Amino acid sequence: MQKVSVILLFIFAVTGIMPMNAQYEMAPKMAWWYNARFGMFIHFGSYSCLGHGEWAFSKEKWTKEGYQQQVSARFNPEKFDAKEIVRLAKSAGMKYIVITAKHHEGFSMWDTRVESFRDVSGTKIYSQPSFTSFGKRDILMELKNACEVNGISFCLYYSILDWGHPSQEISRINGVAFSTMKSEGARTDYIRDMKAQLKELIDRYHPAVLWFDGDWTYKADHYTPERWWTKVDGMDLYNYLVRLAPDMIVNERVCRGFGLGDFECPEREVPESPLGRPWETCQTMNRSWGYNAKDHNYKSARTLIRELVKVVSREGNYLLNIGPKGDGTIPEQSSAILQDIGEWMNVYGESLCGATRSPFLTEPKWGFYTKKEGRLFAHLFVWPANGVLMVPTLSNSIQKIYLMNDQQNILDYSVKNGQIRISLPKKAPNKINSVVVIEVIGLPKVKTK
Repeated sequence: MQKVSVILLFIFAVTGIMPMNAQYEMAPKMAWWYNARFGMFIHFGSYSCLGHGEWAFSKEKWTKEGYQQQVSARFNPEKFDAKEIVRLAKSAGMKYIVITAKHHEGFSMWDTRVESFRDVSGTKIYSQPSFTSFGKRDILMELKNACEVNGISFCLYYSILDWGHPSQEISRINGVAFSTMKSEGARTDYIRDMKAQLKELIDRYHPAVLWFDGDWTYKADHYTPERWWTKVDGMDLYNYLVRLAPDMIVNERVCRGFGLGDFECPEREVPESPLGRPWETCQTMNRSWGYNAKDHNYKSARTLIRELVKVVSREGNYLLNIGPKGDGTIPEQSSAILQDIGEWMNVYGESLCGATRSPFLTEPKWGFYTKKEGRLFAHLFVWPANGVLMVPTLSNSIQKIYLMNDQQNILDYSVKNGQIRISLPKKAPNKINSVVVIEVIGLPKVKTK
């Protein structure tokens, strides 16, 4: 079996299915995701029409009936434009999209037929097509179709806990909102029905990634009403999913903290160094995931681009969120930021997509490094005042050095005392991040002696 695996890995590398300079051991199904590096997160649900963020149900202490009738029933995303969303993502250099199929509120964004997911009256399925006046449009399918036309991978988010489901009630442990199971039988039935919903999503939408959340009982070794989701449950769920869809990627939050799933996902933070396996961090544009009409504290494109570069330099993926309004439109600030990111990515995106971590153990004060076969990319956040860029020597033979935005003009350089000394123009070509390319033979490697 080991010999066969080696042969398969060689085939995948030669054909381009597996990244030839992959820094992690991973299943072949991970190759597209590993190369993508940059994706769009979309938090969209009935909470969007309230405009108080995706946690309003819990934070504002709504009753189930009050929330369902006064918030969810009003949801009417008639202006949702999948083609425009995908256009924004593609122009920003994003390679995949993850949208919330069901968040903690329990509102299903598709026509689920699993009977237990009903409103408190028990008369209606608690889903977008059954519980609202929006009609029978399938916005998940609209987004999937737009993604396929544009070469974007379509992925789905699903919350394990469910504040709206009859089996659970909102509870708080150390100030964090969990859900409490009403009984052991309710837990057994809910897990069965949750799996049925996930099978619906897989059969209908064939997501490239299932991105889980709401697994906050992950510290529990055994079932209790308050901490009812365990490591064993996470392992069972992962095995169930990969039997249904062997090529689908699943994040660690089937039950986080135990090394489960296919990749780790720190939230709104960047590890200080590459992790021990593939990872992705998710980030908001402002302080909210779901649309919050009062949250105008948006990060700049400069901040987000530089964080994206840092993530790739440390071997991660970057999942950047937008929160559409209740009518389906994208906030103007989000659209503007994506456009600004796209202008930079249009010139420099090649230094990130398909790139891997810095070959050096330490990071320079002026920025970060990424690399590909035959190229080392120096990302300069700070342009040298003396017009000289110093880069540690490589074991590879240097072919030429140039600015990524101006590949025709070759830069002068010399190699001495363990440093490549590169002469730069006086002015940085890009105020956010200018990229110097060092072309070499082979994958850039540190020169040890």
